[in-house]
Amino acid sequence: MIWVLLLALTCVLQANAQSQPSRTNKDPHLDAQQYMDILGQAITLLQDRYVDSINWSKALYAGINAALYELDPYTEFYSEEDQNEWKTMTTGEYGGVGALIQQDGDTVIIANPYPEKPAAQAGLRAGDAILAIDGEPMLKKTTAQVSEKLRGEAGTTLKLSFLRPYTDSVQTVEITRKKIALDAVTYYGWVSDSIAYIQLEQFTDKASLGVQSALLDLRADTKHTLGGLVLDLRSNPGGLVEEAVKIVSMFVPKGSPVVETKAKLSQWNSTFRTNTHPIEPNLPMVVLVDRGSASASEIVSGAMQDLDRAVVLGERTFGKGLVQSSASLPYNTIIKYTSAKYYIPSGRCIQAIDYSHRNEDGSVGRIPDSLTHVFHTAHGREVRDGGGIQPDVAVKPQVMSHLLWFAMQKNVTFDFATRYRHFHDSIPPVEDFHITDEDYKEFCGMMSPWGKDSLLKEYRIDLAHDLDSLRSEISEALESEIALRYYSTKGRTYKYIEQDLWVAKAKEILRDKKRYKSILKQK
Repeated sequence: MIWVLLLALTCVLQANAQSQPSRTNKDPHLDAQQYMDILGQAITLLQDRYVDSINWSKALYAGINAALYELDPYTEFYSEEDQNEWKTMTTGEYGGVGALIQQDGDTVIIANPYPEKPAAQAGLRAGDAILAIDGEPMLKKTTAQVSEKLRGEAGTTLKLSFLRPYTDSVQTVEITRKKIALDAVTYYGWVSDSIAYIQLEQFTDKASLGVQSALLDLRADTKHTLGGLVLDLRSNPGGLVEEAVKIVSMFVPKGSPVVETKAKLSQWNSTFRTNTHPIEPNLPMVVLVDRGSASASEIVSGAMQDLDRAVVLGERTFGKGLVQSSASLPYNTIIKYTSAKYYIPSGRCIQAIDYSHRNEDGSVGRIPDSLTHVFHTAHGREVRDGGGIQPDVAVKPQVMSHLLWFAMQKNVTFDFATRYRHFHDSIPPVEDFHITDEDYKEFCGMMSPWGKDSLLKEYRIDLAHDLDSLRSEISEALESEIALRYYSTKGRTYKYIEQDLWVAKAKEILRDKKRYKSILKQK
């Protein structure tokens, strides 16, 4: 609708109004105030003459978001109804039952009830189909609609009716919602006798406490001697800059530079340095990153690289060198806006996309390598700006076979694990658990009905042949999914790490002290 476009132009131009010269009516591009006047009159006209009634709240909300997206994808508006989403994003906390859900045809099912959270305490399992909440049918509802019903103020109750696979009876349980805090550190443990591993999935306001707690637990483990650490930041989208600084502080000397933010006005610039003494200043480290590592993840990996404190291993990171701030607006609304660019210790900014210079069609592209600049780490190694963090050791991503992808898309691996859980009360400790020949034969039987699916032909999958030749890969995936049923996320992560070629490469580097020092050019 034209008024949405007008509003978008109004907001975009209003942001630059003070720095732009005033325009005359002869100019094809009007100034922001003129667009404001046009918008007001357009709304008045449409209010009187538009053929149908208009939901102005919904329309203007969409208009504000459309306008802000023209600036960059990270500048966002949060209405009063969005406050729970905002709180979850910044703190990792929400009121609910503590379970992941997913779509399965016309039904929404429990994918993973978090241990010691209300859903698990009420006896819900992965695979349980949600039929009704407080008497309202949930069939043919989306995950977003079901999630909205599951969430609510801590202390409130709901009645959930569900059907457990391989049973005929519908069960109903009463669940009291609690404040659910998502752990930033989702797993930590040992990948060898002397090499530890910490997986950090987000930079919420408790991320550094999670890393510190994990690190101290690992140090205190009397069965192992801490000789190296793998910090996994893969697919970590970032979060709070302050938390990134605190995590770097655990590994570098007090007073070390971590990140500098540069805003439009110099008085808004900030420099962040470590302000505490490190816990492990000399511990050999490898930081894992991939194309999904962004923002605060790039601050940590980039600072550790610039200070020659850790070997960065993996793929080139996302390239988000933009800092967001937030401000309150009228009527309990919030705006999150891009307030600065950040620069890591070598002086480089790793922002990969220049949103201020769009193509004629409105699209944006990555900064070409030819326009990037060379900077230097503390030991004089060359690093570049303009395109994320380039790893010290590049590793190709592990590519999933077409057959395993197909089995996961069709939920066959999920359904197999659900069936396994129903018929097996327990399994051995996760490190000793492996599926048997009989188990795999049963999985192959569950795949048989899909033998004529068009996708198999499209990807040239020979079902019988590939089930045999890819048995090792598929078995590992099945073991991970089954481990989730008995040992929750930690069990599944253990199985993933056991098979992870990137972690194996990190261990190899940490064991070879000469190579480790050579990569960092240590004398």
